[in-house]
Formats: sequence, structure tokens, C-alpha cells
Amino acid sequence: MNTTTRCAALIAALLIAPATVSALTLAEAERVMAQHNPDLLAAAIELRGTQGDAQSAARRPSPELSVGTSKISRQEGIGPGRWKDKRVDSTLGLGWTWERGGKRGWRMRQADALVEAAQLSLLDGRRQQQVALREAYFGLKAAQELSRIAEEDRRASAESLAAADRQVATGAMAPIERARLAVDDLKVADAAREAALGLREARHVLALLLGCDADEALHADDEWPHPASAATAAMATLDERVDLRAAEARVIAADAARALARSERRRDVQFGIEAEREPADIGGVTWGLSMSVPLGGATRWRGEQQRAEADYDAAVLERQELRREAAAELDQLRHALAAAAQRRTAYEQLQGPAARKSMEGLELAYRRGAATLTDLLDARRSWREFESDLVDARLAHASALARWNAAISVSEGHTP
Repeated sequence: MNTTTRCAALIAALLIAPATVSALTLAEAERVMAQHNPDLLAAAIELRGTQGDAQSAARRPSPELSVGTSKISRQEGIGPGRWKDKRVDSTLGLGWTWERGGKRGWRMRQADALVEAAQLSLLDGRRQQQVALREAYFGLKAAQELSRIAEEDRRASAESLAAADRQVATGAMAPIERARLAVDDLKVADAAREAALGLREARHVLALLLGCDADEALHADDEWPHPASAATAAMATLDERVDLRAAEARVIAADAARALARSERRRDVQFGIEAEREPADIGGVTWGLSMSVPLGGATRWRGEQQRAEADYDAAVLERQELRREAAAELDQLRHALAAAAQRRTAYEQLQGPAARKSMEGLELAYRRGAATLTDLLDARRSWREFESDLVDARLAHASALARWNAAISVSEGHTP
């Protein structure tokens, strides 16, 4: 069973498990995303790779075994008899490399810092994916409400058009007014089709984050977040944010790489011991020792050192830029959340009742002949625009709240 099939089965189980649940909740969507989101899986694979690099960095240079045979003559051959009676010179050697300058320690420090950076990047990726998930989830909820509103408007418009046909037949309505209702019905039908396409697109966006195929049963069931939930939690300091901690770990890794490049000034030494047997020269086995050191001037590793210095400066610059961006982001998101909460509250508490009363009053006045068809159509159009703006205000508030909570999230990748 492949990943897509397992994910689809998990969503299906979540949808049909309790008899009272007919849709996917946000908590269930987070659980599915944690298991199947492609970006999170890629970050986990990258973490496994860096852990393997750390194991390689801690490995000491392995001893080297060498076996050789020399003095093989084309004229006289290697001689008759057993191997020990041959004329050839046989050698067996063993060599060790002594790393100087603390190279192994700097390699381990660099690898450990990169592992920590990969772990924090995984948490930061989870934090960002949670923001995207909430935006996609409530985007689906907004598309569902817009589709429902558009369908209700389409049914109401069809009923009004049918009633107009009866009134035209009895002479109570002029055909030109019926034609105006028909034009408005076309607009309502177009809006319903656009809302249906928007709903399908929202399902695809959410399904991609979940790592699954889009399904008609994918339905957002949670309520809109309450405006009063606008960041009552304590804000974490900038140093506790996972993205800034990851940047700090990359600086540590770059500093270790710089020290490793500098340690190359102290050349490694290779020691060896060798056993040699040459029957034609000295009977038995003779022993020998060797030591080798690479030669070169002071400029031998200058290029590597310059590259390491440049990488360190780039890591420090990136850390500074991230801190400035994080500080600016917090200030911007704080004001954006406050504005979104005020806008949603205004639509829900002030403009909502007034718009509904205006719509109901125009409907009643039109039925009693106290209002014109133009007034009725204008009232219906204003009501549809208000409902769409209300859904947009709720979606904007949910997105702003998700971004704010992600911006103040701490080391575990969750909101405080």
C-alpha cells in the first residue's frame, strides 16, 4: 500500500469513525499532515542524512594495510620451490595517520551543529506547514460557506423567477420586470458556479498539504476561531524561535568549519611499520619504520581558509537578517491581527444585523408594492456582497491569528 492510499484510508477512517462526525477537524488534519506532508518528510530525510554525516565526522582515520612483492625477474622468474624459497622480495606494512590540530574535534563540532540546525529546521518547517494548513483549512471552510450562500441565492432567485412567471401570466407583473429578474438570475447562477470551482480548488490545496488526493468528502467542520483568542499567550523571545536558533546553529557550524580549515596548517603525520622478507639478501624477516609528512608552504590551504571565512561571514549575516525580519514580522503581524479582529467584529456585530434588516425590509416593501424592483435587486446584491465580505473577514482573521501564533512559537514548534 503506497503513501497516497494509506493517507486516503486514514482520512476515510477519520471521517466515518464516529456516527456524529461528518468532516475533518483541524486536529485530525494536523495529525494526517504530520505523517504524510511531503515537505516534512523531506526535512526528516535531510535530518537522517546529517546524522549520518555526524557519525562519519567522528570516525578516526583507519589504519592502512599494505602488501607488496618486488624484484620479479623476467629471465630467472621467481624461483622454484615453496613460497618462502622464492627469489622475490615480499613486504607487509601497516600505517597510521596522526591528525594534528584538533581536526577530528572540529569536524565533530561542525557536524553536531549541522544536526542541530537540521532538527530545528524540521521544527521550523512544521511551524510553517501548520500556518499553511490553518490557512488552507479555513480557506476550505470559507469556500464551503460561499458555496452554500451561492446555492441558497440560486434557489431563492429561481423561486423568484418562477413567481414572476406566474405574475406575468396573470398580468400582475410587466414582462420587462420579469426580464430584469432573469438577468439577475443569470448572475446568481454564475456566482454559484464560481463558488463551486472555488470549493474544488480549496479541497485540492488542503489535500496537497495533507499529502493526499482531493476528495469530495474533504470538509472543514471546525468553527471559526473566536476573535477573543487574539494572542493572550505570552510571547516568546526572539532567541527562542526555532528559525533563529537554527540560524545560530549554522553560525556555530561555520565557525567550526573555519577552525577546521585553520587546523590544516598543522600537517598530519603518517607512521608505518613494515615487515620485509628478501631471501637473496638477508635470511629471515627484517623490520622497518617510516614516517611521512605532506610538504607545502604557508599558502597551501589559503583557498580553503578563505572559503571557510566567507561561509562564516555569510552565516552571521543571515542570522542578523533573520533577527531583523523576525522583529519586523512580529510588529506587522500584531497590527494585522488587531485590524483583522476589529474588522470581523464590526461585520458580525454591527453591519450584519443592519444588512439583514435592510434586506428583509426591502423584500416586504416590494411584496406590498412600496418598493420598486430596482430597489429589491440592489438590496439583494448588497446582501450577497455583505455575506461574501463577512466570510472574507473571518478568513482574514483566522489567517492572521495562525501567522501570529506561528511567529511567537517556541522550541517545540507549538504555540506557547
